[in-house]
Amino acid sequence: MQRITLALTLLALAVSPAACSKKDKQSKNPDDAAESDKDPLEELKGIPVAIQGEVDMVLQPINDVDVVIEQISSMPGRLSIDAKGLTAMASASLKDGTVAVNLDISAEAKAEVEALLNTVKGIGIGLKELPNRVPVAAKNIVGHGAKAAALVAKLTAKYQAKLSSPFTKAEEKLKIQGELDIVVKLDADIKATVGTAKETVMGLPSKGTEALAKITAAFAAG
Repeated sequence: MQRITLALTLLALAVSPAACSKKDKQSKNPDDAAESDKDPLEELKGIPVAIQGEVDMVLQPINDVDVVIEQISSMPGRLSIDAKGLTAMASASLKDGTVAVNLDISAEAKAEVEALLNTVKGIGIGLKELPNRVPVAAKNIVGHGAKAAALVAKLTAKYQAKLSSPFTKAEEKLKIQGELDIVVKLDADIKATVGTAKETVMGLPSKGTEALAKITAAFAAG
């Protein structure tokens, strides 16, 4: 009995390293697995959204200027707060990022004013950093365009190979041709989007200067 137990133990020890080795070979880096699981067509469809995100990142503080000016104008009457006090706090948020509500108001009104001041703070930071953000955004936009070109080439080769295969059924060919048509359209749209987005981004520093002058003047007038 003891001999049998010893034999089984030795057998288990001999098998374990091989099993572990096999398991290690089968295991994959989670990042590599995630990369391989991505659908190239879905990646391609997501590129226009990514490009717009780059534009929005640098454009947001400029767009927020008019919104904030309107809120600064309407908030005192709507919340029954001191207009000059609000403007002074907003000016401090713009200049040095201070967010402090020095008003005797309700908790709800205070939360709204704090949200406004945080937006003003973001505008100040965004406009000051615009000259540095623009080249980064432009580079990222070009990068998205390059990624799109690589995906288009990969998908086109894949679809054309299937279409030319004698083993591909007619119904499947119709589906593949439809997907190929989508790729061709996305390719054209993305190329146009890259050009427009880059041009828009590169023109933002001058608009940022105008936006900063506009909001500064509005606070001074208040």
